[in-house]
Amino acid sequence: MPNIVFLDLEVDEDKNIIEIACFCDHSNFYYGKSVNTAIAFLKTADFIVGHNIIHHDLAILKANNPDFSWEKDKVIDTLYLSPLLFPKVPYHKLVKDDKLIVDEPNDALRDSKKAKELWDDEWGEFCALDIKLKFIFAKLLARNSAFKGFFRFAQIPPNEVDIEIQINDYFNSKICQNANLSDLIQQVPATLAYALALINANDKNSITPPWLVHRFPKINLVIQRLRNQPCLVGCSFCDERLDVRKGLFNFFGFNEFRSYNGQPLQFNAASAAINGKSLLAVFPTGGGKSITFQVPALMNGRNGNGLTVIISPLQSLMKDQVDNLHRKAITEAVALNGLLDPIERANVIERVENGQATLLYISPESLRSSVVRRMLEKRNVVRFVIDEAHCFSSWGHDFRVDYLYIGTFIKKLQESKFYQSDIPISCFTATAKTEVIEDIRNYFKDK
Repeated sequence: MPNIVFLDLEVDEDKNIIEIACFCDHSNFYYGKSVNTAIAFLKTADFIVGHNIIHHDLAILKANNPDFSWEKDKVIDTLYLSPLLFPKVPYHKLVKDDKLIVDEPNDALRDSKKAKELWDDEWGEFCALDIKLKFIFAKLLARNSAFKGFFRFAQIPPNEVDIEIQINDYFNSKICQNANLSDLIQQVPATLAYALALINANDKNSITPPWLVHRFPKINLVIQRLRNQPCLVGCSFCDERLDVRKGLFNFFGFNEFRSYNGQPLQFNAASAAINGKSLLAVFPTGGGKSITFQVPALMNGRNGNGLTVIISPLQSLMKDQVDNLHRKAITEAVALNGLLDPIERANVIERVENGQATLLYISPESLRSSVVRRMLEKRNVVRFVIDEAHCFSSWGHDFRVDYLYIGTFIKKLQESKFYQSDIPISCFTATAKTEVIEDIRNYFKDK
C-alpha cells in the first residue's frame, strides 16, 4: 500500500500558521508549528491528501519555505473530487461548499483525520463507478493538475476508444447526440467532466456548488449545450426531452397548445423559449400566456437544473399561479413576496438555493434586495420572464419605476456569475400599442 499523508493547516486571518498536522495513522503523525518538520514528514509520502490543499495548505507552506516543492502527481485534493463523485444533493456529509464542516474550534489534527474520512469515502465511491465512466473521467481529467495525483493513484489502464464515442455511448439517453462534444473535450475537459457527473446523478434538485461555478464558470453553459439546446437534425434525447408538446402533455396533460385566429401563438412562444431565444409576446388577458413560460421552465429544470425567474407586480397573481401548479402536483414553483411571514420567506430562499425550486415568482422591487441577489448567484438562472411588461413604458397605463431596474439587475447578475452569453428574457403583455412595444424593445436594446 502506498504511504498517504493527510495534511491540514490552521492559519489566522493574515495567513500566519497556527498549527500543522500531517497524519498517516494514530502511531505515525506530526502535529505542531514547525514548517521544516512538516515538510520533512511530507517528503516521506507517496501521496499527499487534503481538502483544498493545492490552493491553500501547500501554497502556505511554500510561502513560508520557498525551497519547498512537490510533485503534482503526488497530490490528491479532495476538494475537487467531492462534486465529481458526490454530485447529488445533499453533498457529502463532511463538506459544505468548499470547506470541511467543522463543529468545534479549529484543530488541524482533527481536520486531517476528517480529510482521511472524506478521502476513504471518495475512493470507495470511485471504485463503485461503472468502468466506462471511470475511463471517461480519466480521459478528461488525468492531465489536469488538480487530478494528476488521483489518477496516478487510481491506475486506470489505457483505453484506446475515442473519448467522444465513449461519452455518446455511456450518456446515450441523457444528452443530445449531436452536441459538439469535440470542442468541449478540447477546450473545457474538466468542466465537461463535472457537467457529466451532475447529469449522471439524474437528480433534478442537484445543483452545482457555487465555489465550483466560480472555478469553472462555463459549467452551466456546458449543461445547457448538452441538455437544453435542441439539435437541428433531431436525436432520441431532443425528440423526447426538448419537445414542448411532449412537455405540455407530461406536465399538464394537454395534447396541443391553443391557437388564436389560426395562429399557434402559445406553441411559438414556448418553442422560442426552449430554443434559448428572447421574446416579446402579446397575449390577450386570460389567453393562457403562463403555460407558455411554465412548460419551458419546467423542462429546463428537469433537463439542466435551471431556474426561471418570473417577475410580476401582482402578488395575488403570483400566489394563484403557484397554488395552481401545486394542485397539479408541480411543487417546484415558489413565490417570494410581501405576503410571506419570516419563516415562509426563509423556506422559499432555502428551496431556491438548494435546487428544489425551478420557477421563482418575485416582485420587481425585490431585485434591490442583497439577499435576493446572493440567492440567485447560487443558481443557474436560465431565463427571466417579465409579466405585465407594459409597466416598462411611460405610454402604458401601469408604468412602474421599479421595472426600470430589471435590466440593470440582470446585467449585474450576469457579470457576477461570469456568464458567457446573455440570459434570455421573455416579456409578456396584453397591451399591444405600438408605442408600448417599442418602449420595451428599446429598453432592452439600451441595456
